[in-house]
Amino acid sequence: MINKSDAKESELHLIHILREQNVNRVLIICTEDFKSQTYFTKLKERMQGAGLKLFFYTTQVENPSITLVEQCVHLFFSNDCHAILAIGGGSIIDLAKATKARIIRPEKSLHKLKGLGKIRASRKVLPVLITSPTIITASESSKVAWIVDHTKQIKFILNDKAIQPNYVMHCAEYFTALPNQLLGGTSFGVLVQAFESLLSTNNSAYINKNAAEAISEILNCLEHNELFSNLSNINDVSNLKNQNIPIRQNKNHQIDEIKERVVNNEQNPANLADKNQLIEVLQNSAFRAGNAAGRSGVGYITAIANALAVFGDLSYSEVAAVTLPLILETYLNLKPKLFTRFAGDFNAEKVIAQINELIKTWNITVSHKQTKHLPMQEISKYVKKDIDSIHSPPLILSDEKLDEILQKVNQRIFG
Repeated sequence: MINKSDAKESELHLIHILREQNVNRVLIICTEDFKSQTYFTKLKERMQGAGLKLFFYTTQVENPSITLVEQCVHLFFSNDCHAILAIGGGSIIDLAKATKARIIRPEKSLHKLKGLGKIRASRKVLPVLITSPTIITASESSKVAWIVDHTKQIKFILNDKAIQPNYVMHCAEYFTALPNQLLGGTSFGVLVQAFESLLSTNNSAYINKNAAEAISEILNCLEHNELFSNLSNINDVSNLKNQNIPIRQNKNHQIDEIKERVVNNEQNPANLADKNQLIEVLQNSAFRAGNAAGRSGVGYITAIANALAVFGDLSYSEVAAVTLPLILETYLNLKPKLFTRFAGDFNAEKVIAQINELIKTWNITVSHKQTKHLPMQEISKYVKKDIDSIHSPPLILSDEKLDEILQKVNQRIFG
């Protein structure tokens, strides 16, 4: 992992790694938003100044598709690239992973590479894949990628160590202009993956440890909403200083120490170092969640989010966030012993209530262009088929219970 204190140090380390790997030509896949930022300009200048040839593919996409992957593959081969640098969220990173899969196996379509271990190559095989998340995402370190086929109306998984990123570049400064709601929404997406890993039928002590730690840290971070309230406007700190914010002791002492200094007027939360330190807690939690998710299975939350991506092109993180408490509540009612996998002091009812409250606090909603309800009957069939094929939920829901949950999800999205 490349984890330096600021963007310049991270980028210089990145250049050093590329040089060590004898990489001269790099395909950069990034969001259109990031390309317009100052950090992108500086990264580009530093890499080109080091003699690297850069080729760009920029897009703004919620769910990467086969079409986008093929465009990236063409750009990679036509420019004789040696590495892929993915800068963005989970969709951009999944797009880069799928691109690497097709580069490794150009004779096979993505459909022939879907599922577990179909790429059959070493993680070290070229091209070098480096991910640099600009939001909180577990995709940065996992060996899975989700791709949409719009023509067949399906979203499928690639799961192979060959597409696990060779390097992850954490650069907290890339989060400077991140809207507060987006930070919260993507953090919820990671929280979902950690919960599903821990509750999966395919887990282990390693998975449980990484997932449980990620859950604890992310929930704690999300409780400190006021510390991130100035993320997009780092000069406005007067409201936070004037609040009487209680300090509580917990695992994330880093956050509480910063909070105490802010409340006591000893330190400005807009100070870049403090802000970056807070974000690093979330980034490290996402890294752990990715390690867990890449080795376990997923469940109903991901199946529902995938279905709504296919039928409504909705954001995974946002749909997963509003679905999470509904599924946890259902599991608690039907099979409460599932939650014995958590720490002894874990109170499922309180955590579900906490998640519902955090969704309100962070104003998590599902962005959508549609004004009418989704085709729930088709979505229900899709979810059941998805669960039967590749997912590993801790229990199978009845048709009636699944339809009840889908109606509640629909209500939360469209009101």
